[in-house]
Amino acid sequence: LSLYVFHVFYKFKVLVIVTLCLMVLWAMFGYFVDSRQEMSKAKSMVEDFRKVTNQEDSQKEEKIESVVKVATVKSFQGHCPALSPYLRGASKLTFKASLTLEEVQKENPQVAKGRYHPTECLALQRVAILIPHRNREKHLLYLLEHLHPFLQRQQLDYGIYVIHQAGSTKFNRAKLLNVGYLEALKEANWDCFIFHDVDLVPENDFNIYMCDRQPKHLVVGRNNTGYR
Repeated sequence: LSLYVFHVFYKFKVLVIVTLCLMVLWAMFGYFVDSRQEMSKAKSMVEDFRKVTNQEDSQKEEKIESVVKVATVKSFQGHCPALSPYLRGASKLTFKASLTLEEVQKENPQVAKGRYHPTECLALQRVAILIPHRNREKHLLYLLEHLHPFLQRQQLDYGIYVIHQAGSTKFNRAKLLNVGYLEALKEANWDCFIFHDVDLVPENDFNIYMCDRQPKHLVVGRNNTGYR
C-alpha cells in the first residue's frame, strides 16, 4: 500500500511540475506577444512622430524660404522716379452733385484710413496733407475724389488729415493746422506737410506735392481768377 501511495504521490508531483512549466511557458509566450505588439505600437508612434516632425520642418522651411523671398524682393525695390510715369498733366475736373463718401472709398481701394503708399517702388517722400474743415462736406468730398488719384499718380507715400472745428465760434484755420501737424506726427515721421484748403482742387498732376529745401506755394493760379 505504501508503494502504491508513493507512486500516486510521485505522479501527482510530476503532474504539478508539468502544469507549472506549461503555465510558465504560457505566461512567457503571452509576455512576448504583448511585448511584440507594444513594440509595433511604439514603432508606429515613432513613425507618426517623425512624419509630423518632417511636416513641421518642411512648413518651417517653406516659411523661411517665403520670408527670404519677400525680404529679397523688398531689398531690391528701388526708389520711385523723381517724375512719375503715371502723370497726365492738366485734367478737366467734373463734380457730381450726388457724390457720396462710399463712392470715394470704392474708387480708392488701396487707401486705408486716409493712408496710401505705392507698391511698385519706395516713395521719395512721406507727405501729410492737412485740411482744415467746418461745414464744407460737399467741398471735402470733391477734393478727396480728385486728390487721392492725383497723389497716387505722383507715387507718393501720403496721408490725408481732415481737422474739423466744431461749434459756431470764429473759424481758426491756423490753429487747426497746428493741431493737425502735431496729431499727424503721432502716427508717422512725415518728410513733408501740405497745408491744403478744402475748396482748392488741383488740376495738373505735374504740380508735385513734395517739399523742397524752402517752403513753397503750390497754388499758382485759380480758375475763378482766370489763373492769374
